[in-house]
Amino acid sequence: MSEALRKYSMHLYNYFFYIAYASYLPFLSYWFAEEGLSAQQIGFIFSIGPLVGLLTQPVWGMLIDYYGIERPVLILSMGITPWIMFMYRLADHSFAVYVAISVVLAVFASATQPVVDAVTVRHAKKNALSYGAIRVLGSVSFGLCVTVFGMLYDRFGLALLFPVYLFFMMIMCLLSFFLKPEKRDGKKAGVESGQVPRKRIYKEMIPLLKVGSFSLFLIPVFLAAIGPQLNNAFYSVYISHFGGEASGKIGMLYTVSSIAEIPVFLFSGYIIGKLGYVRTLTFVSAAGALRWYILALEPGFEVLMFNQILSGVTYALFLATGINYAYDNSPTHTKTTAHSLFIVVYTNIAGIVASNIGGFVIEAGGYPLLFGGAAALSLLGAAGFSMLGRFKPKKLNNST
Repeated sequence: MSEALRKYSMHLYNYFFYIAYASYLPFLSYWFAEEGLSAQQIGFIFSIGPLVGLLTQPVWGMLIDYYGIERPVLILSMGITPWIMFMYRLADHSFAVYVAISVVLAVFASATQPVVDAVTVRHAKKNALSYGAIRVLGSVSFGLCVTVFGMLYDRFGLALLFPVYLFFMMIMCLLSFFLKPEKRDGKKAGVESGQVPRKRIYKEMIPLLKVGSFSLFLIPVFLAAIGPQLNNAFYSVYISHFGGEASGKIGMLYTVSSIAEIPVFLFSGYIIGKLGYVRTLTFVSAAGALRWYILALEPGFEVLMFNQILSGVTYALFLATGINYAYDNSPTHTKTTAHSLFIVVYTNIAGIVASNIGGFVIEAGGYPLLFGGAAALSLLGAAGFSMLGRFKPKKLNNST
């Protein structure tokens, strides 16, 4: 492999990885709805991933930290998850079978995204590249392909998502064989990498949570994260209620949000530097509340398209700001733990709560109640973030 190809190999890797995501992620809940599952059942299935991930991701992390086996783990997870997902088609409309498949799927899928991110960060550091520049390419490929997938599924049937996902994940599995292996001595791994070993993360959580400013930060993170997690579980089902060629509409809407993410990821550091953490988090949460309120009004498709711009901007800026805040506002020896806690609260805990409660809310009051509630919680999150500046103004208003 040439030096130039090796240097930019992770660009290609991320490009195809997010194509694979685009082939199924925006459409899976819609497929479940087409199979006759209720909103409560769909919500329960979507809560399995965050719950299982909460339990299995530390195990995968400890294995990788100790043995340096990122490449074998990626080959295993990417090689097996599409075949497990393909089993959904053989479940014969049995909710119990869907649940069982989802549990097994989550065990292996929980290793994929975190490891891809970790490998990308390591590659960027070693090759004097920007992680953001590599990650943006994933947003580009996702945005370019999701509309094409939507049109294909409208024409040939939604079940096509399973073989399409299988095809692209097999490409990812093959590409994973070309990743440079990272071997390390387990006893020295944590010290050499400058990270807290995974087995110490739980020990570090308690003293970190005793830091009042950090605990206060996690509360509005949870409140503001409910809306995005509801969106992950139910947005495509929500769009299908508008009728017409739903898959194509879903694809176009996700394309708009993905494209909107790109400049935000590229300039997030500049934005945070100008506004500071507190004002940025407060602004993004308030803007998120506006987005959920618009969805509660069940507007026309044109308004939904413009609303997806707000979606991409708020998602990218919230994630970038939250990760940087967690890193910069935690003691040196707990920075890995702080990052892990932020991700756990934003993705796992909020995902479990939102997916389960969301289904009941839809059954009780429909999507206006669901997204109206998300807007209210996001406003509470904005109020919580604004309190951070009063709690510890000098520390919490630092920028990157």
